[in-house]
Amino acid sequence: MLNEISNMPEYQWKLTIVERNLLLSNWIKLIPEAQEQMLWEADDLMRDLSLLDRQRLLTSLEMLQDHIEEDWQQRIQRILSRELNGDIRKALESSIQNTAISGGSSLLVESAS
Repeated sequence: MLNEISNMPEYQWKLTIVERNLLLSNWIKLIPEAQEQMLWEADDLMRDLSLLDRQRLLTSLEMLQDHIEEDWQQRIQRILSRELNGDIRKALESSIQNTAISGGSSLLVESAS
């Protein structure tokens, strides 16, 4: 197991630990300081993750949110709001770029004929 972890990128082993600790059965065993650290790590990891890993982590946070203390719920909600707004913004920008590219290429095709 230690050899597997040493071959992983840092974000990957952190993600594995955070996801495991965000499971409700593990979360309730953590002391409050460790719970806070897990939320901080989850928030910090978001910028290093691929879209698939980020969505998986966001899903873990969403599932945990309804079963924990209100203070932690609010912290999770802030993370979710920021990340989901960022993902929506990125999707819109990508959609606009794709529309501009496909729209521009059709104009080129039309003007060539």
